Amino acid sequence: MAKTESASRVGTLMGWAWFLSWAAVGGLYSVAFVGALSIGVFVLAVAVVLTVLLARYQPFPRATIGVICGLGVPPLYVAYLNRSYGGPACATRGTVTSHQLGVVHECVQRLDPLPWSIAGTLLVAGGCVAFIVGQRARSAAGVPNRATRHDR
Repeated sequence: MAKTESASRVGTLMGWAWFLSWAAVGGLYSVAFVGALSIGVFVLAVAVVLTVLLARYQPFPRATIGVICGLGVPPLYVAYLNRSYGGPACATRGTVTSHQLGVVHECVQRLDPLPWSIAGTLLVAGGCVAFIVGQRARSAAGVPNRATRHDR
């Protein structure tokens, strides 16, 4: 295997690693938005710190498209949680006595998973396709990534 071929393969793997790092940041931003009234502020702080760190040390600028991919993961999770859509789901807990004391009825309204799964799939697929197209265009043009340059 030629030296340039090996460097290209390492560059591709490193590009995907940086892409997945940015996808994690995108997922954190999405969770921060959805959970704005509860844990969102704390998740947002972590996302901002990671954004600054990744932006500062990133050798693969095109990997930032991973944020789009990461934004689609929480909607896919919501779709998964609501996969048995059918209106309200009720559960009874506790002991049943003759007077119904100690019985708790809990009902939750399930969401239609279709819009969530469509949005999540479009974001994840769009981010991945955009990254792959960018990587192929860059390698076809013969432009090395900063991590695979030999002038360091």
